[in-house]
Amino acid sequence: MENGSDIDLLVARRLRELRVRSGMTLNALAEQTGLSAPHLSRLEKGERQPSVGTLLQLARVYGVSVSELVEERRGGDYHLLRAADATAHQGPDGRYTVLSGPQAGVSVMRVELPPGRQSEEARHAGEEWLHVLSGSARFVLDGEPILLEEGDAVHFDSGRPHSLANDGGGTATVLIVSTAAPAPAHHPMPPARRAAGPAATARRPAAPDR
Repeated sequence: MENGSDIDLLVARRLRELRVRSGMTLNALAEQTGLSAPHLSRLEKGERQPSVGTLLQLARVYGVSVSELVEERRGGDYHLLRAADATAHQGPDGRYTVLSGPQAGVSVMRVELPPGRQSEEARHAGEEWLHVLSGSARFVLDGEPILLEEGDAVHFDSGRPHSLANDGGGTATVLIVSTAAPAPAHHPMPPARRAAGPAATARRPAAPDR
């Protein structure tokens, strides 16, 4: 069985392979995702692990499923994942496990958010549904905090800025279901709102459609 660092390197290699196959430069990918080129480069080198929101956004741009981003899974008529075969990945949001198969229409992930952890703010085209399996989580949508207790669910437009935080003393386990339909390359995603500071990166405005 591969250890965590081996899995991280495989994910990093997969991200680079998909970008090279698509013929995109890091700067072009940054324009499409709203993420900075240096951050994307660190992901491809395995120096940082992608957040759940970043995975969903990259899957959207490449037109693949999240499972194809993190693992080489090829299915037949259906996808069966046994509990013993599920691979947990460590990301900045906490541990996440991709439960969906190679079809790109929908992505299903189970996220274990440790106490005191807050996810990065995310935006990606489509819809998302969150269901708290255990614990509690603070869901923030467009700056509005919503407390989600065990058994609660929320369905929303994932193009709106959103994040999850765990303010409790135990791990919060959340099921995330997201549509992941690819977007045309000439429709870049507007950059997510970021705090002002040295890390903020200016972006060129997208050219209008013709």
